[in-house]
Amino acid sequence: MDSKLDNTEAYGIVRWILDNADTGFFIITAPHRQQRQIAEIHTSPRVACYDYSSHGERYSYHALSEWADTNQDTDILFILNMQVALQEDKNLADFNLSRDMLARKDKTWVFFMTKDTEYRLSTFAHDIYSYVRMKAHFQAEEENEPKELQILDFHDRQSVQKIKAMLEQYKELEERLMLLSLQDTSDSRLLSAANTLADIAKLYSDCAEYDDSFRLYKKELQIREKTLGKEHPNTATTYNNIALVYAHQGDYPKALEWSQKALAIREKVLGKEHPDTATTYNNIALVYYNQGDYPKALEWYQKALAIREKALGKEHPNTATTYNNIAGVYDSQGDYPKALEWYQKAIAIREKVLGKEHPDTATTYNNIAAVYARQGDYPKALEWYIKSYRILLKLGEEHPNTSTAKKNMKAAHQKASLNEPFEQWLQKKLDA
Repeated sequence: MDSKLDNTEAYGIVRWILDNADTGFFIITAPHRQQRQIAEIHTSPRVACYDYSSHGERYSYHALSEWADTNQDTDILFILNMQVALQEDKNLADFNLSRDMLARKDKTWVFFMTKDTEYRLSTFAHDIYSYVRMKAHFQAEEENEPKELQILDFHDRQSVQKIKAMLEQYKELEERLMLLSLQDTSDSRLLSAANTLADIAKLYSDCAEYDDSFRLYKKELQIREKTLGKEHPNTATTYNNIALVYAHQGDYPKALEWSQKALAIREKVLGKEHPDTATTYNNIALVYYNQGDYPKALEWYQKALAIREKALGKEHPNTATTYNNIAGVYDSQGDYPKALEWYQKAIAIREKVLGKEHPDTATTYNNIAAVYARQGDYPKALEWYIKSYRILLKLGEEHPNTSTAKKNMKAAHQKASLNEPFEQWLQKKLDA
């Protein structure tokens, strides 16, 4: 049987699951890039999608359960790239032991993984594998699949040098995908290309090469509008990404224009209480903030917050981000007590959920320090600056965030009129 026929049958199985399954476990095996493509084709308000390759963490019932609970209004859960989550025997054992707890969620769980991971699951995780109601196996639709883009860890994502090296590595692939004909290429191949182009476009944006980022995002947009239509949630995601690039460039009218395009789709297709809609509200708020229109920024941040608190809960990292953003608006308005109140809301979540060594936690520590410094309370500012600096040092002393934090801390030290030289004081604090 040829691969085209195999995949036609597999797509039919996925369609059956979406139309007929009420609860239970299902397995889809496919190459990494193709998993995203299959999920993209079947995106709908009924389907929520969690991608382990985006998060990079190993399997944890607690983390997956929390995510599932934030999607109460969806009955089908796509869990992509389980091969990332189940790399070690311990992860496999944890997944196996989670069987009954996952089943009690009364959801349709569709686990996507590579073929070798499905084999390991069938061999070493009998409990959960015995619960699988149906499987669909996808073969690679291209004999010469492009090499997958490397998943960068946090530190690599902060290094412009490493990003540029990666872009050079994928230059030939980029050129090949940019030349794909929208008329003469299959939709499945085009969607696979769109995912890769989006990844590369993000890398260009991360190192401030915005013209190249636009070039790739616009090719991706042509593909999505052709294959998925202009009102698909993933088309909205591309609109949103283009808006972010305009915002990075400081072209705020264009950023608002593209954000509104994304918002129109998300409100219509996903609804006004969906977390993705909240993300667009948040991005619009950020544009108004950067323009200095603080009342408008607060208005849109509050709209985002209302959704996130309801859909994600008051202890979710994205809710903490909104608290942090609202604090930033009050800070810019000079309302320091309000700013500290909202920063404390953010830090309570980030310390509990992300931990005291996470970069996002360091960001809020730094923001709190800056508020105290602007109030003239330099000893208190130094106390928070050093908490932030300890975390940022893991990025390296030469990293821009680390060097900026040190510069700010040095200025606060000088204004605090301490007798001890700054470097000596800093070393003592780091050794403590």
